Amino acid sequence: MQSCCNAAGVTRDVFTPDDLIVGDHVQTTEALLTGGVAYARGDLLGVDATNTVSLVADPANAKYIMPFSLTAAEATAHAATGNQLQFYNQGEFAQDRVKLAGVALTAPQIVAAKAALGPQKIELRRVL
Repeated sequence: MQSCCNAAGVTRDVFTPDDLIVGDHVQTTEALLTGGVAYARGDLLGVDATNTVSLVADPANAKYIMPFSLTAAEATAHAATGNQLQFYNQGEFAQDRVKLAGVALTAPQIVAAKAALGPQKIELRRVL
């Protein structure tokens, strides 16, 4: 007899809590993804007029937060399908878990991100 998890074609995903989400009112929105770059869970994202998200270089331009990590190849594959993915557009998040292209924010970047994300109903909180 074969176990469920050893069957051909069966894969498992493991979730490791990272404390990015600190509230219970998280919401998502659908948008297209720009391919060719790697994304980390917690990355700040901008969105253009075609409803396509991409990494931002300046936290003052942030609109969404990335809910999962993707390699550049995975992002390119998703972008090629034309299917929309879900991105965080509302909720409470730990400010020390939010990133710019996979790198933790500095204190001035946190201030800029809070100013940009506040009108989007995304709140960055300091978690002790």
